[in-house]
Amino acid sequence: MRKRSVLLIHGMGSSYEHNWVAPGWADLLRESGREVVGVELPGHGADGRTGDPTREAAQVVLDAASDSARVDAVGFSAGGYALMVAAARKPEAFGSVALLGVPDSGLRENHAGPAAMNAVADALLAAEEPAVGVPRLIRRLVDVAGNDRASVAAFARSSQPRAGTADLAAITARCLVVEGGADRGGPSEQVAAAIPRCSRVILKGVDHFAIARDIGCVDAVLRFLDAD
Repeated sequence: MRKRSVLLIHGMGSSYEHNWVAPGWADLLRESGREVVGVELPGHGADGRTGDPTREAAQVVLDAASDSARVDAVGFSAGGYALMVAAARKPEAFGSVALLGVPDSGLRENHAGPAAMNAVADALLAAEEPAVGVPRLIRRLVDVAGNDRASVAAFARSSQPRAGTADLAAITARCLVVEGGADRGGPSEQVAAAIPRCSRVILKGVDHFAIARDIGCVDAVLRFLDAD
């Protein structure tokens, strides 16, 4: 039986190349017999300087999905939240989805509002980088991944839709939530509980930004996808 294609959606500030190719995800999935489709968030990647950085990320994910056959998908952080919205909006498009680094704090009913994302945008546009904190990490990630700071800042300020627990009940795909045990964003307990066919893996001692490069995460996701 031919395996489904898999979409890979990166996190904020990163890119398909940085998030999925460099750590080996794309090669491992291809070696397992899958077609890999890299999805760039608005304002990121090769088209980051020319495309609309405020476009809805969930729609970008749905546009990358096949019109004729279900796909599997793996999303990290901002890419994971976009995948949540996409899988709830069009459940029939997805067979299996893996959500990496999606703490409950990012759900619509728990989200603190635009302040955090505005702080990221401000850090990206500032002459000097912040001394500490997540905005500094994202600014450095943007530079390492070769993204345009202004474009990523525009994406950070955009009003991206967020899924709530009630929305997640509409997801029919098999789902795996991978949580970093040291993620400062907190646990993903509500996310996993709200999705009907969902299992949860906790990576002990792993910080948010290390989840997608952790060998335990890679192994868990590959096993999950191959089990379908």
